[in-house]
Amino acid sequence: MVNFGRWISMYSGEVIFDASKLDIDHVVPLKWAWEHGAMFWSKAKRKEFANAPVNLVAVEASLYRQKGAKGLDEWLPPKNQEQYKARFQRVALKYGLK
Repeated sequence: MVNFGRWISMYSGEVIFDASKLDIDHVVPLKWAWEHGAMFWSKAKRKEFANAPVNLVAVEASLYRQKGAKGLDEWLPPKNQEQYKARFQRVALKYGLK
């Protein structure tokens, strides 16, 4: 288990040293993906998507909870919005989500 280190949150730009203040977020939320096409995927493809490094980021637990399963039209991070949108769209395109 990792207790401390140095992470830069993509959502806020803040440097975080305490792992207990972080959550691992799916840039494209699993529920959102399900509602936009993942329901038709095989179990193997859903597992691949859920564990894809391009779709995982360490961010503040508070922003993780604020975002929930929202898509681009419902939530954007306080910082790095263009980077977030580009990554969301890249992941959605890679997996054929609509």
